[in-house]
Amino acid sequence: MKNNFSIPIFLSVISILFIAASYSTVYAQENMTDSDKPKFFSIQHSNSGKISKINETSYSLELNDVSDKTILFSDRPDRIVTSVSTSDFIGNWSTGVNSFTVDAPNAVLVIDELEEQDDVIIKLFNPIYDVDKKTLKYEVIQDNSTTIELPEKFGQSTLVIDDISVYAGIVNHSVRIT
Repeated sequence: MKNNFSIPIFLSVISILFIAASYSTVYAQENMTDSDKPKFFSIQHSNSGKISKINETSYSLELNDVSDKTILFSDRPDRIVTSVSTSDFIGNWSTGVNSFTVDAPNAVLVIDELEEQDDVIIKLFNPIYDVDKKTLKYEVIQDNSTTIELPEKFGQSTLVIDDISVYAGIVNHSVRIT
């Protein structure tokens, strides 16, 4: 009689452990990123720019003599480097479920002056690109953790924009770094 009681207990313990392992596996998978679709950081260069206040929280960022190519790169494990036309980059701003229109991207504006370098953390909204004038405009909000005063005019700059997955399909047209 004692042996008959031990087998059901043993099977119950195994079942509980199996169920617990299943739940923890599902939970871990929900927190994982989709490695099939790399996310890209974007880099835009300009020779000069200016920032003007729109209201108490918003500014207009104008980048002049902007490169006609936006550089894209992905992080590990993909390590992909490629570029798209700046027109296409701005044209795809609203593309996809998680578009930049739905979730405005964070960015770092790196202002390179001869004597010092300033980095400003901002959020980007409503881009307008004028191909003929090579001018790119964004509405921006300064990140609360950034204490630097925004300059009115500046020289050469680089804008680094956080991840965008809309370009995951360009993997076949890119260079992989190994």
